[in-house]
Amino acid sequence: MTNLEPLKCEKLLMDNYVGRLAYIADNEPHVVPSTYFFDKDEKSILCFASNGHRVNALRQYNKVSFQVDHIESFRHWESVQAHGNFQELTGESAKQYLKHFAEGVQRTIDHKNADRPHFLSHFSGRLQETEMPVVYRIAVTQITGKSVNDFIQNRSNTN
Repeated sequence: MTNLEPLKCEKLLMDNYVGRLAYIADNEPHVVPSTYFFDKDEKSILCFASNGHRVNALRQYNKVSFQVDHIESFRHWESVQAHGNFQELTGESAKQYLKHFAEGVQRTIDHKNADRPHFLSHFSGRLQETEMPVVYRIAVTQITGKSVNDFIQNRSNTN
């Protein structure tokens, strides 16, 4: 297992759009899958959620972790963990970030030639609604990553 360089960590975050958000609620850890967009310029992870357990917990304790993996096999994978602070966005700012999120996720999907998730088509309508989802970002304070690539390690050991 090796440490990922910071640029490789950022690349893994930019190349994906589904990760796992870890947060604390009622003194217990919780981990939930979450669609996201990594904004490299602002060094933040953009997300949205409905009002409920997750958002209420994040409002009470804003320290979170976010994990993204690329797994090809047991012996070939990369994993990144970003630590940061939950920041709820409101008003016009929330609408702008939700649009930025949708456009960013779509670019990532297009780059991967993947199917477009059904929720993206609903964003244009939701931007006009009064009852928007809770839009938030994770202001990243630290990014770490690990990787295993036995093919490279085994080749290095035989030379």
